[in-house]
Parts: sequence; structure tokens; C-alpha cells
Amino acid sequence: MADSQKRPPAALNRRGKVLWRVLHNDLEFDAHEEAIVLEACRTADLIDDLAEVVEKAGVMSTGSTGQAVVHPAVPELRQQQAALSRLLTSLNLSDALDGGNGQVAISRAISSSAQAAANARWNRSRGARGA
Repeated sequence: MADSQKRPPAALNRRGKVLWRVLHNDLEFDAHEEAIVLEACRTADLIDDLAEVVEKAGVMSTGSTGQAVVHPAVPELRQQQAALSRLLTSLNLSDALDGGNGQVAISRAISSSAQAAANARWNRSRGARGA
């Protein structure tokens, strides 16, 4: 695969680009797999966008009659996380990656943004409690 084809598409955001680079680091994909990789990267970006909405708005929201309801972004976030898992599973990466080390790199790339967001929330929560 040519280097120009390994560059992530410009439309991807940070997490999608990281995932793209990790996946293309040592692997080559056919056209069908390449479409799955692109959708996985887009999904990773969407997960970050949804997580940011939940972080800003909170897990709970106010329903049409004033009742507390789960924010609509929460179930959508869960659906996108499941979709990302299915997309990556469909690539059969465990067979292609040497000894599972690549899978660890992919997991780290996927979760790095989520971990940073969780740490930020935890630090704000501790600060609010005076800890």
C-alpha cells in the first residue's frame, strides 16, 4: 500500500486518525476491509463527540413533562460503542496481528480519549467535593 493511502482521511477527527494509523501501521486491507476501517474510525470519532455531549450535559436530562430521563446521547453512545466493537471484530484483527500485541495497541488507541475524559471528570468531581 502506498504511503498516500495510509494517511488518514482529512474528515476524521483525532481519535479516528489515531485508530486509522494504528490499523494501517503494519496491516493492509482489501477494498471491503478498507470501508470497514473507515467506518470504524468514523464511529470512534462519533463516540468521542457523544461522550463530550454527555460530559457537558450530564447523564440525566429533563423530559417533556419535567421528569428526569436519561439523556438521549447516553443510549446512542452505548450503541456506537457496540457498533465499533462489531466493526473491529469483523476485521478479524487477532489473526492478522502478531501475538496479540497489535490488539493491545488498538485498544489503547481506542480508549485513550475516553480515559482522558474520565480522568478530567474525576478530577472535577474530587474538586467539587473538596477532596
